[in-house]
Amino acid sequence: MLAVISIDKPIRKHQNAADNRRSVIYDIWQLVKPDLLLLITVVITAIAAAVTNLATPKITGELINIIAESISKGSLVLDDLKEPAMKLLALFGIQGFLTFLHISFVTILGENMAKRLKHQLFSAIIHQDIAFFDKYRSGELVSRLTTDVHEFKHTFKQIITLGLKAVTQTIGSAVTLLRISKSLTFTLCATMPVIYALLNAYGAYLRELSKRARSIDAIASGIAGEGISNIRTVRAFAAEARETEFYSEVCKDVAKSNILLGYNVGLFQGMTNSTIGCMVLIVLYYGGSLVVKNEISGGDLMNYMISVQSTQKSLVSLGVLFGQTIKAAASANRVFEFIHTEPTIPLAGGIEPDHVKGDLEFRNVNFRYPTRPDQLILKNFNLRIPSGTMVALCGPSGSGKIERFYDPDAGEIILDNISLPSLDPSWLRRHIGYINQEPVLFATTIYENIRYGKPDASREEVEEAARKANAADFIEGFPAGYDTVLGERGVTLSGGQRQRIAIARAILKDPKILILDEATSALDQSEKLVQEALDKLMKGRTVVVIAHRLSTIQSADLIVVMGRNVGNVIEQGTHRELLKKKGAYFRLYNQLAMDNDMLL
Repeated sequence: MLAVISIDKPIRKHQNAADNRRSVIYDIWQLVKPDLLLLITVVITAIAAAVTNLATPKITGELINIIAESISKGSLVLDDLKEPAMKLLALFGIQGFLTFLHISFVTILGENMAKRLKHQLFSAIIHQDIAFFDKYRSGELVSRLTTDVHEFKHTFKQIITLGLKAVTQTIGSAVTLLRISKSLTFTLCATMPVIYALLNAYGAYLRELSKRARSIDAIASGIAGEGISNIRTVRAFAAEARETEFYSEVCKDVAKSNILLGYNVGLFQGMTNSTIGCMVLIVLYYGGSLVVKNEISGGDLMNYMISVQSTQKSLVSLGVLFGQTIKAAASANRVFEFIHTEPTIPLAGGIEPDHVKGDLEFRNVNFRYPTRPDQLILKNFNLRIPSGTMVALCGPSGSGKIERFYDPDAGEIILDNISLPSLDPSWLRRHIGYINQEPVLFATTIYENIRYGKPDASREEVEEAARKANAADFIEGFPAGYDTVLGERGVTLSGGQRQRIAIARAILKDPKILILDEATSALDQSEKLVQEALDKLMKGRTVVVIAHRLSTIQSADLIVVMGRNVGNVIEQGTHRELLKKKGAYFRLYNQLAMDNDMLL
């Protein structure tokens, strides 16, 4: 319920997409700019390698002319072949060295870009509102962080490596073709604009297919990630076959979309290759007639053929690259979409009071979950929590208990007479502690998990916090003690052990405001130790207890009974006062007593 206090916020899209949307080109430029000198080097080496390759057909033509002339004379002088052969050998050596430099530099550039892009994307995701994570599956987010970034990096490197070379060779070969025979070249080029206009129109359709395929693939990744991360729940309900079938059905959709995309990409590249094949046929037919007429030499025709083949390979590379670029553009859009999604509450900025007293007040708060806008959770909720007091919230399941992380739709929350939006969010979070039924621990050491509440804490402070949380005995019982590495989410520990580590983390953080959300429900035999640790933790703090055990609620300074229809607050008072009223709390208390169930 203190949720509305703090941490995250609903997703806010850009108000005007047309005005605020940044182009992918601009985003890529921002990624490349720190390595501008490296980019220039990459471009120079790519163009240099392509220019070197362009000289090959000319020298090969010279070699053919010498051979043809020697054949016509009836004798072949090897010394006449030496000079063009050595030139070719030198060109091959230079081209190999330039290719080595280019690939090395482009690899460094690509990895630097990927590193920055992953950092930006992860930073953008980790700072999003909780509503954002309600909307997207964790697997889909990881897919964007890994698969999409890899796709973008790979294609960017291909564009720099193959794209620059192909464009340079295409332009250079076109110049060579014009120099050898303008009439033959103009004949080839007559149909090119129409053909490539049609291919570009087809490319727009391919981009839409690619975008759809990437979206479906991300959904499949999300489903798989959810099933794997919740494997214990899946196993407990023997739902392996059901989850596998569910994932298989989604994979069918992924396969269908990728097959459709592959079919169309193949058709696109096939059309490109057919077009280029027609170019070769024209050269052979029309070029041969020019040789017969003595308008060009046999060496020139060989030079022309090699140049056309070079152009053909370059255009084929561009066609393949175009298909890859379509996929990469979809991946880049998905990545930059998240990078440019802004949270509603800034990470920093606002008032930072010198101290926290801990007075809380909710004034006419209305609240809906962003993913369930039609369901009103809180309506005109009012509550004042004086500093150092404990307030317990209880009631039927779904009656409006909030676990924080969201802003209210209306009304305001006041801390020490200051409205929360006026406070610096980071400062605020440092003074709030939160322990729920399933505390999340990280797959690192117990020491680092406890210190998560205070990263600069010393070893002695960590061990003291563990002792206060009644966790020192079981921690020191492990062979590695505080250096014991936990499994993912701390599943290698019992529920009570996880709770005590979470309590130690909160003790170390030393928050002025504490939220306990079902913090001792469904525990093992260590419940008494956990309760004792919580009692130590709650002393001198403003505490909000949500759906806690009766033993704790009875000692609360104020009990608030919440319902669905009466502004969400049915009645409030101390345990004795509410029992005397014989209202909702009285009925709830007796029902639980009859069921011998101590959970609220």
